[in-house]
Amino acid sequence: MPELLDKWLDKTLRRDDIKEWLREQGQIRFLLEKGALTEDDLDHIAECMHQIYRWYHGEVPFLGHFLTAVVTNNFMDACGYADKANSLVLPLYATFLYNHAPANYREKAKKLVPT
Repeated sequence: MPELLDKWLDKTLRRDDIKEWLREQGQIRFLLEKGALTEDDLDHIAECMHQIYRWYHGEVPFLGHFLTAVVTNNFMDACGYADKANSLVLPLYATFLYNHAPANYREKAKKLVPT
């Protein structure tokens, strides 16, 4: 499977690619094993991460409060707006964005913060 960043850049990243990546993460495996996350939760997290990708490419006009906080690096708001599933995996959002999103997503995210 090509790297997620490659798929991001060539606009072929699918929610299932993200879900597969999530399944490879030890934190997700642990939380699923312990019953703290369900398959529905995993689908929801993958959808949220895919929404960031779709926003970056202009496929959705805006992000909700939680994802806006994530992409603008506002940890306090991200914690406050996160639902149960996302609150358990907040560090994976940082990993996803740091390793698999183009660095210039930060420039686009700056436009979401009122000046």
